Amino acid sequence: MEPPSLSLIVITYNEESAIGQCLASVRSLCRELVVVDSGSVDRTVEIARGMGARVISHKFTDYVSQKQFALDHASGDWILLLDADEQVTYKLRREIEEVISSPEAADGYRIPRMLYHLRHYDTRAIYRDRPIRLFRREKGRIGGIDPHDKVVVNGRVARLQAPILHFSYRDVADHVDTINRFSTRSAAQLTPSPLTVVRMLTHPIWRFFKFYVLRGGFLDGGAGLYAAMTAAFYVFLKYAKVYERRLSSIRPR
Repeated sequence: MEPPSLSLIVITYNEESAIGQCLASVRSLCRELVVVDSGSVDRTVEIARGMGARVISHKFTDYVSQKQFALDHASGDWILLLDADEQVTYKLRREIEEVISSPEAADGYRIPRMLYHLRHYDTRAIYRDRPIRLFRREKGRIGGIDPHDKVVVNGRVARLQAPILHFSYRDVADHVDTINRFSTRSAAQLTPSPLTVVRMLTHPIWRFFKFYVLRGGFLDGGAGLYAAMTAAFYVFLKYAKVYERRLSSIRPR
């Protein structure tokens, strides 16, 4: 019997510094590499095609629909979803090969992500991220609320142990730029209310406490403090933008 086929899906926009390593980490694992690009003006498309990927151009509207578009163009029995700035480790490749060949395989698998930023791996999982990234094509779809997409599986979901490595930000400036973009998209999903100004205070405080105290960020010194502060800043900025919309909707007397 022929082993199950595995397709990689990834969306890109100006990812020339990351896409090559992303695809290289799975090229021996995946039978098909599907890259959906939203108009990159750098070498992203050239690099991806050079790595053997099928590159499809598609206008970006939001993360959920863009990743669903990529899924719709994959043909493997199984799907592995990665972001362009992520890589699969050797141990994870072996683990994926084992589970998709097993008759006891679940319909989807959560995979931990280990963030690397400021020369530091988040080994304490301050960001505690175990998204579903491996799933049977016929059992999964892309859901969630932009910009926070997620895989929704109709069936049993299990966990893998080895991590995806997440090389998310080039530097602090790039991180702040990402926070600004994502908080704008996230704020657009919220409805302004009189409580918005209260949430602008209480939600960032809670997020800082959760990251720095409950998740042990204080044990990581400066890196843990940075993680907690930027997580709180993201929440503050999101509600500040909702508050701005509320102010613009109130007519002066």
